[in-house]
Amino acid sequence: MEIRRIDEQDVEGTIAVYHAVYGDGFPFQEFYDARWVKKGVFDDDIAWFVAEDDGQIVGSAAVMLNVGDADDLIGEFGRLVVDPEARSGGIGTRLIEACLAHAQGRVEVGFAECRVAHPGAQKICSRSGFAPVGFEPLAYKLAGNRESVAFMATVGPNALQLRKNNPHTIASVYPLGSAALRAVGCEPDLIAESSPESYPIDDTVAVGAPKGEYDYRLLRIGKGRVVDREVFGGVRLEYGFLKLAAHQAQYLVAEREGQPVGAAGFVHDPIDEKVRLTELIAVSDAVKGSLLKAFVEHVTQAHGPAYVQVDVRADSPRMQQSLWELGFVPVAYFPAMVFEQVERLDVVKMVRLTVPWDLGPIEMIDSVVPFKELVEAAFVERHRGAVIADVTRRVRIFQGLGDWDVERLRAICSETRLRRDQRVFVEGDPGQELYVVVEGEVQIVADRESRQVLASIGPGEVFGELALVDGLPRSAGATCAQDSTLLVLQASDFRQLTARHPAIGRTVLLNLCRTLSSRLRAADQALESLERRETSP
Repeated sequence: MEIRRIDEQDVEGTIAVYHAVYGDGFPFQEFYDARWVKKGVFDDDIAWFVAEDDGQIVGSAAVMLNVGDADDLIGEFGRLVVDPEARSGGIGTRLIEACLAHAQGRVEVGFAECRVAHPGAQKICSRSGFAPVGFEPLAYKLAGNRESVAFMATVGPNALQLRKNNPHTIASVYPLGSAALRAVGCEPDLIAESSPESYPIDDTVAVGAPKGEYDYRLLRIGKGRVVDREVFGGVRLEYGFLKLAAHQAQYLVAEREGQPVGAAGFVHDPIDEKVRLTELIAVSDAVKGSLLKAFVEHVTQAHGPAYVQVDVRADSPRMQQSLWELGFVPVAYFPAMVFEQVERLDVVKMVRLTVPWDLGPIEMIDSVVPFKELVEAAFVERHRGAVIADVTRRVRIFQGLGDWDVERLRAICSETRLRRDQRVFVEGDPGQELYVVVEGEVQIVADRESRQVLASIGPGEVFGELALVDGLPRSAGATCAQDSTLLVLQASDFRQLTARHPAIGRTVLLNLCRTLSSRLRAADQALESLERRETSP
């Protein structure tokens, strides 16, 4: 058995191995195109190896160099296939080790995406020194079904020495990032922000398709393009139009008063039904928020992708929080992945999944299982948040708020579950919280006298809302009529939120005034009706 660099004469044999492994239904038909494979043979950025046994090609693997920017020194290990009739003798491991030997001195950070339909690639990478750093659910479409992959990485000592320490992340990134750092032999040092603020929205910014000349005018925007980048992708605005066309990049441009103030670049993959945000540049935080929101809305309407992904720097909690509020979930954490100025930054892969969570049969090695569980828990948490946000939208005093504003409100709420007959508060308690019923029923009762039920509050309804206005003691009590789930909004948190986003405060307080006015009118009408009955003969 010989492991060597691929040659032009190996093209047909390599294609035959792909046919043997994947059959005719392999969605990446380029691997069956002799001219395309031959191009890879002579590509200076691809080191492609084959396994030859008695004159026959029985396996292949490759390392793609310079996956990111040239100074990132990132290599992607893949194209690992072994003929089913020859899966013995550690051929796959020998191929990957040949790739690693070639990458020595050329790559500081290497990663591989390993299928979980079977554990073969995971075992090979693990034996070769790769460690799991994430789990990407339903990432690829193969033979009509979506498949998940495990992310595995190898991080060199030089990369770890240059790594920026103590990145501040959002809470949902913290457990995944800590697990990834441990896996690559680095002591976890993440700091979870307790209440990160997402980027605001600028209503004066219009976002739309570029108008030709913007492709180059945008290059003059320095802030956010080179310094303190927050989004990382394989395509950059500075590559120029011809390179953009070759990569099939698409762009959205943000304008204010007819002048470009930012742009978002993305790539659409129709085969896997995926969209990847590759670049985001902006002159202000508010433009960033406007671009992110417009990007999600645009790709959803234009492409309806099953999967949207963004690679974001780990020490950018505001960008992470903005993506979280838009439905993105962290699925992988890459330590020391990109080189920025004089240090290497950790990168978080965040994903917005629009297909049902149905992973099908999967097989994972033991070290991958915790990452799958962490990612699944994050998706469950995010889905629960979406359900609660949907309930919140139906609350009368929150009507008129945009999706991001509703998400901001939901983010500062806590969730509590109470049993039937359990008291929420009693008459005379300090009034410091507003409550939203998510599930169940709460009765408002007159505690001190008749214990009469004054009102019943169901899902999507609110009580205790005067806490946002006066903070006076409760004028009545509240008791759960059945097992209930409640959202709790502290008046102090609401005041802090509205100080940062006055429009939210104006909308909520205006709706509250309308609600109180409606109740007063109803009370007046009831009194008038009672007076008429008392004075009637």
